[in-house]
Amino acid sequence: MYGEFAIKTLFGLGPSTSTRLLLLILASVAMMTVDHHFHHLSKVRQTISVAMYPIEYLAGLPAKVYNWGSESLSGRNKLLRNNAELRADQIRLELRLQKLTTLEQENTRLREMLSSAKYFKEERILIGELLSVDLDPYQQRIVVNKGTRDGVYEGQPLLGARGIIGQIDKAGPFNSVALLVSDPNHALLGVIARSGQRSLVVGTGNIQQLELLHLTSTADIQIGDLVITSGLDDRYPSDYPVAEITSIKQVSGDPFVKIEAKPLVELNSIREVLLIWPSAADADYSAQNIQENKLENTLENSGDKNVVIQNSGTRN
Repeated sequence: MYGEFAIKTLFGLGPSTSTRLLLLILASVAMMTVDHHFHHLSKVRQTISVAMYPIEYLAGLPAKVYNWGSESLSGRNKLLRNNAELRADQIRLELRLQKLTTLEQENTRLREMLSSAKYFKEERILIGELLSVDLDPYQQRIVVNKGTRDGVYEGQPLLGARGIIGQIDKAGPFNSVALLVSDPNHALLGVIARSGQRSLVVGTGNIQQLELLHLTSTADIQIGDLVITSGLDDRYPSDYPVAEITSIKQVSGDPFVKIEAKPLVELNSIREVLLIWPSAADADYSAQNIQENKLENTLENSGDKNVVIQNSGTRN
C-alpha cells in the first residue's frame, strides 16, 4: 500500500508553476518571432479572429445600444429645444408684425383726422386718445386723455375722420368725459345735405342708430340722404357729416314720420378723437347764421323775403 503511494507521488511530480509560466512565455516569444519573420501563423491568427468575432460583437453590443440610445435621446432633445426656440422667434416676429400693422393703421387714422381738420381751418386742433368707454343703452360716453390744462372746455365738439363723434360733457384737469351722438341725452341741429331740410338729430342709446325729429311726410327726405351739421346750434362746425338716412316710416295717427339714420363714425371702434377750437370767424359765422335763421322764420311768416336776401352774408 505504501509502495503504491510512493510510486504515484514519484510519477506525479512535474515542473513547477513558475517553470510552466516561463516555458509558455518563451514559447510565445518564439512564436511571435517566427510569425514576424516568416508569417507562418497568419492563417491561424485569421481563423482565430473569425471564430472570436461573434463573441467580440456580442460583448460590445450593449455598449453600442447604450451609445445609440444616448445619441438618439440627445438628438431628440436638441430638436425639441431648436423647435421651441424657432417657435418663440416666430411668435416674437408675429407680435412685431402685428404691432407694426397697428401703428400703420393708427397713422392712417391720424392722417384722416388731420385731413378733416384742415377742411375747417381751425385755429387749434388736438388729438385725444380714449381712456375708457361706456356704451350702456342709457348712457353712452367716453373718457379722453385731455382736460382743462390742455384748454378743453365743456361743450367742445369731438370730431372723427368721417363725422361727428360727440361733445365734451365734463372737463377735468387731466381727462374729460364726452357725450357720444348716440347718447339718449344728446341732440344737435342737422341738415339734409341734398334738400337743406333741417331737423333735430337725437341719440337713441343704440350706437348704430340716430333719430331725426319733427319732420312731416311732406318733407323732402330720402333713404341714403346725408345728414350734416347746420352750424346753427352754436356747438358744432357747419357742414360736417353726421349720419346717413336708413329708414323712413309713417306712424299711423302721427303727423310726423319716424326717420332713422346711422352715424358715419363707427362709435364702437374709435380710438382717437379730434378736439377743435373754433376760430373767431367761425364763432361770428355761427352767431350770424342763428340770427339769420330767426329773421328768415319771421319773414317767412310775413311773406316778405327780400329783407333776408339783403341781410344775408357770406362766410369769410
